[in-house]
Order: sequence, then structure tokens, then C-alpha cells
Amino acid sequence: MSWFQGTHPSPIEMRRELKLYLGVAHGTKKHVPRTLVLLRQLWTQSRSRPFTDVWPTLNAMADVTALGTIKGASIKSAFRRRLLELQGGRCCYCRRWLVSTAYAKHIEHILPRHHYAQFSVEFWNLAVACSDCNSAKTDNVWGAISIKRRRYPKAREFTETFHPRFHRYDDHVRYVRLETNVSAVVLFTGLTPQGQHLCSSLLHRIAAKETLIENNQALAPAMDQIRSFEAKAKGMRLERFDAFREALDQSVMRLLE
Repeated sequence: MSWFQGTHPSPIEMRRELKLYLGVAHGTKKHVPRTLVLLRQLWTQSRSRPFTDVWPTLNAMADVTALGTIKGASIKSAFRRRLLELQGGRCCYCRRWLVSTAYAKHIEHILPRHHYAQFSVEFWNLAVACSDCNSAKTDNVWGAISIKRRRYPKAREFTETFHPRFHRYDDHVRYVRLETNVSAVVLFTGLTPQGQHLCSSLLHRIAAKETLIENNQALAPAMDQIRSFEAKAKGMRLERFDAFREALDQSVMRLLE
């Protein structure tokens, strides 16, 4: 069920959703007011020229107050929790379930922060994606949104690419996922130009990768163990594991080329 009624969210619907999030910006109610101040500071810093990627600052945050310490991980957890409610517990791109330990729940920058540092903490630029989609999408720029603009694009400006916060998934993509005890088949079909772009740029590779892994009786259980560990280690800084995961993903994708 979508949180907006029309083809795109209206300004009123967007203000209402933003207000709902700000009310739960931290899992501990007493920390919400200070969290809003911190988020505002980060937002202002990111938009000041030269644009600054403040996501690492949020990751490392440990703001000590009289009421306790507010950590960046807690702020991100609150946002992730709200987004998962809106996404029905599924990945914003491939629609796999994220409620189990099978796939980690990455906060995805829709316009990649590597190119759009000014939107690194923009509320509407964040969604929740599975490990596979988050890794495969990388920092590729989709569409023609200028990297120099200061104001975040309006929903109607995303005419070339799919935006998981502004577009209703079922209007743009149809998917079929069939599984048996020993095999799996995944198919994605784009219904609109935005959906077709999402399929050609990301989902067809995700489907091929999932089909390859799930139909390999030696590889499938090993990947399940890796995903399980990744989910349990959420919030931990595991540089070597991340490097291994990235190298493994690249190796699997090369098999598909």
C-alpha cells in the first residue's frame, strides 16, 4: 500500500510524511529534539558550498548530552525503521523481503552521495535496499539531474529513472519470483520508461545473479551464511569483510558477462 494517492506524492503528502518521520527521528523519545538539531546541522553543512558529504560524519557521531549520548547509528536505525514500514519490509529495488537475516538492510542513496554530496542526508534521497542491489547500483549516475543543483529535484522531474520514494513500484515494474527446494527463477519487466531503465540498469543483473546462485547447490548455502553474518554484524565496521563482499560480488557478476 502506497503512502501517497496520485502518480506522485503531493506537497501536502510529502509534508505529512516528513512530519511523521521527524516525530520518531530517534528510537528514544527524549533524544528526538536534539536529534532534529543535529540533523538540521548536517543538512545545512551538506548544502553549503562547496557541497559536503556528511554521511561519514553521521556514521561517526556520538553527541554527548545531559540526557545521554546520541549516536549516528541510532539515528540511522530510526530512519531505517520508518522506511521499512513504508516499503512493506522489502528492498526498494528488487522487492525481496528484508525482515529476516537473509539480506542486510542498507540505507541507499538514490542519487549517489559520491556525485551528489549535497543530498547525503536529504530525507527524500534515502531508501532501504538489500545488499545485492546496494552493491550492484554502486555510484552510477542515473538520469540527467545536475550534480550542481542545491535543491532536491521534485518528484515529477524523475522522468527517466525510477525513484523508490516518489514512484509506486507496481506502476513501473512487474516481477515474478518462483522457487522450489533446489532452484529459483526471477524475472523483472519494466512497464514504463522509468521501470524499463531500472530493469536494464540493475534488476536484470540482480535476477541473473540470484538465479545463478540459487541454482548452484554448492554456492547457495555459502552465500546464505555470508548474508546471515552480514545482517548480524549490522552497525559494525568491517572493512575487510566489506572488501571481500565487494570482490565476491564482482566475481559473480563477471561470470554473468
